[in-house]
This record gives sequence, structure tokens and C-alpha cells, in this order.
Amino acid sequence: IMLVAEAFTEAKVLAQKFITLYELCKELLSKQDHYDWGLRAIKSVLVVAGSLRRSDPNLPEDQVLMRALRDFNIPKIVSDDLYIFHGLITDLFPAMDVPRKRNEALENLIKKTAMELSLQPEDAFITKVVQLQELIDVRHSVFVLGNAGTGKSQVLKVLFNTYKQEKRKPCWCDLNPKAVSNDDLFGFVVQATREWRDGLFSVIMRDMANMGGDAPKWIVLDGDIDPMWIESLNTVMDDN
Repeated sequence: IMLVAEAFTEAKVLAQKFITLYELCKELLSKQDHYDWGLRAIKSVLVVAGSLRRSDPNLPEDQVLMRALRDFNIPKIVSDDLYIFHGLITDLFPAMDVPRKRNEALENLIKKTAMELSLQPEDAFITKVVQLQELIDVRHSVFVLGNAGTGKSQVLKVLFNTYKQEKRKPCWCDLNPKAVSNDDLFGFVVQATREWRDGLFSVIMRDMANMGGDAPKWIVLDGDIDPMWIESLNTVMDDN
């Protein structure tokens, strides 16, 4: 239904390939906490496929879907699984080599921003910044995961400063979710009076919502991920 809604005429065949890929990924790729091959991930890829379809209507539909599946999923796949993922994509979409859609103006601006921050504009680093932007375009909640020293903070800083270069007046507020209790982070209901008391997160989110405008607004929860605080964000992270 979503493929048809996104103007795909060969929706039935493409849907079978889509589901087959995700089922095989779930079975063959390693078990990572951040992998999601369920409905939430499917919806996001379909949104990407729809935007690619509208931006390039002359491209064959199977190539559009293949590009969306490849470019949206590669950022979250660990290096050990990339070879298997590329093999699955090649098997389902044989003899198809669709180049990645690139925004060269954005890439050049990111390189300029990285150099101004005294960073080396390596291709792999620039690609990660671009991938983060592509994810933010279709999701309002994004995880940046990795071991210490892998460049997570710098990827965020470069993209944020790129927004500044574009005169978009971005807003950034970060906090450590493990520094306070869950009640202090998200808020709670006082049992005696049944009154709501705001937490840090709800205060920041309300303040940003009241700012207005379409400038990027980031709440960065900078800390270890564990079920104690991340479970409370599940409904916020959904596309509902």
C-alpha cells in the first residue's frame, strides 16, 4: 500500500523483494542492538524511496527502490556485515549498479566546515556526515553509535556548523541522560496532588517547540544507551 501511495506501479513485485531482503538481513547479519528490520524501519525506507521516485521520475522503479534500500541501510550496518548486505542487494537486484545520489554542494560545504574546525576532510568522514543528514531528513530521532574515539561528536559538530554556514540558525542542547533520575529527566506525576512536574527533557522540548521557525533544533542525549531511560523514548521516536 505504501509503495502504491508513493507512486510505484510495480508495487507487488518490489514489495516481495523488499520483505525478502529484510527477512534475510534478520537471519544472516550479526545480532546488533541497533539493527531494526521491523515495521518502523520499513516505513522510513519507503519514505526515502518515495522522495527518490519523485525527484527522478525517469529512473526505473526497481533501481529507485534498490538505491533507497542500499543508501538508507548502509549507515547503520557494521563493517563486518557490509559484504553480506551488498551480496543480498546484488542477488535481489542483479546487474544493477545505481550510483549513490549525491549533493555535491552540501559535501563541499561540509569539507569547508571540517577544515575550519581543524579536522581532516577524509572521504569516509564526509560520507558519515552526509549520511547523518540523510537520516535526519526522514527521521526525527537518530542514534549515533560507536566506540570511544570514532568521531561521533565531531560528526555532529561538523553537521551543526554546516547549518550555521547555510545561515539556518540551528539550536543545540545536550545533556547526559545518566546524570539524573528518570523522573528528573522526563518528568513525573506527584501522587499526592496528581500534578505534573516537568523534567529536563520535557522543559527543553517545550522551549524548542515555542521557538518557532524551521531551523534545525537538536536535543542531544549524550551518554550510554540502556533500557532505564531509552524505553521511555520509544513512542517519541516513532513516526506517529
